[in-house]
Amino acid sequence: MIALQRHRQILERVTEDGSVRVTELAQWLDVTEETVRRDLRTLSDQGRLTRTHGGAVALDHQDGRVDLPFDQRHGTHVAAKAAIARAAASLIRPGQVIALDASSTAGQLAKLIPDQPLTVVTNSLFVCSTLATRPRIEVVCTGGTLDADAMAFYGLHAQRTLERLNIETLFFSARGIDLDRGLSEANDRHAAIKQRMIESSQRRVLMADASKIGLASTVFYGHAAVADRLVVEPTDDPAKREALDTLADRGVEVTVADVSA
Repeated sequence: MIALQRHRQILERVTEDGSVRVTELAQWLDVTEETVRRDLRTLSDQGRLTRTHGGAVALDHQDGRVDLPFDQRHGTHVAAKAAIARAAASLIRPGQVIALDASSTAGQLAKLIPDQPLTVVTNSLFVCSTLATRPRIEVVCTGGTLDADAMAFYGLHAQRTLERLNIETLFFSARGIDLDRGLSEANDRHAAIKQRMIESSQRRVLMADASKIGLASTVFYGHAAVADRLVVEPTDDPAKREALDTLADRGVEVTVADVSA
């Protein structure tokens, strides 16, 4: 099968399913995984899909309305998320009680937190496992019902755990940041957990790559200025820069992360 035929079939598959995995495509097309990766790079460079860690997603799944699995979210906007996580990590001090949500950016942040006296509250299975090897960090898992795709706990049990805690600083993300309607998530179960985290925290640091600005997902859970600080990578998009200026006017401290570090 020539490359153009493979590309057409890959695009048909990703359009139908919303997302695809390299391993599945290799079996389906009867080619090597490296061939599939080259095809996905080509299609991504042509602007016909978006590559993720281990696969790709359709362009119309980037509006934040589809709740993609954690490993796929973890592989998108990697450089921006890494820079945002580094900037956010500089805000953490020993002895604090902080919370990390189940976003992929919070997962990047967890990797950077050194082993120091700290209490980390989280509903993220990935964050729990990442911090498990650091004995001086006390990890408080919310528990609850596990969403295996999102690697996140949700539900009444998780919310009740958060109600009993006094969190100094929350580090969280959002699927969309709309200046008029606020922060949003792809479904109500994860929106409810983020709303409870916000209510239980004294200070909120929103970590969001610039692609989230101007997007509105399915369920709104708080106004945009509920964040005390927004950490974002640099953007040359005039509309997004204007949105950042508007957030600053509303009292949100905007930190632009250094992607060159």
